[in-house]
Amino acid sequence: MKNSEKIKFWIDKTGFFAECAMIFLILAAVFRFFGCWGMWSDRVNYIMLTLLPITCCVLLTLCVLFLGKKGFFLSFIPVLLGVVFFVYKALSSYTTWVPIVLNVLLCMVAAVLYTATVFGWIPTKWLLPPMFGLPFLYRLIVKDIPALSNLENPVTFAAGMQEMSILGMLGALFCIGMGLKKEARGRARKAAEEKQAPAPQPAEAPAAAPAAPVNVPAAEPIPAPAPSVQTASVSTAENPVLSDEPYTPVLTLNPEPWEPESEKPDEDEDA
Repeated sequence: MKNSEKIKFWIDKTGFFAECAMIFLILAAVFRFFGCWGMWSDRVNYIMLTLLPITCCVLLTLCVLFLGKKGFFLSFIPVLLGVVFFVYKALSSYTTWVPIVLNVLLCMVAAVLYTATVFGWIPTKWLLPPMFGLPFLYRLIVKDIPALSNLENPVTFAAGMQEMSILGMLGALFCIGMGLKKEARGRARKAAEEKQAPAPQPAEAPAAAPAAPVNVPAAEPIPAPAPSVQTASVSTAENPVLSDEPYTPVLTLNPEPWEPESEKPDEDEDA
């Protein structure tokens, strides 16, 4: 992962795990309210065991509902409040140091892992599901089922509601860990910039330089055809003037005298 790409975790409020988480948190707040009903005499216990877990559930529900895509890292605040509740409950419930130390260490590790994950310091979410899923299974299998099957010391209504509230909180955190989605901020920013950037326009071809003027000679007018003159062909034999040979006039003399022709008598009349 490049240093310029920071990890961001978010959760889709319409996703399956997000909806399950909100349901678990609402049920946990309701169970805690009815489980601690009437325990108002001790103000410290009332604040730490009633108001604090209910406030934690409400705030975490609001974070999933309104800050799922932007600012979900603020969900570490209600988770830290929940850690304070679990630490106080361990201190007030156990009398030996071994379970107290184990529970406090478990709560501190859960707080560190969750905070580091939602802030993107840990590049994976898969540490959170076992972190909250294993305690859920442990309490359900090792503590709750044997307690419900104990008929000699049956579980009271208040204790049952409080235990179901704890299971609801652990189940909600498990669902949140499963529903987280990772996103690289560098890639997201780049994708947003590419989405907002206008589509690149095709580069226009550079304008061609004006061609140098070419001197084209004006077209000469085509002369009109000369009118055709029909010349009569004259035979040189008939016209000696057109002959190539020199013309020599010839004078002929007629030895017989010219006499005019006399009118011959009409033979018909003499007959």
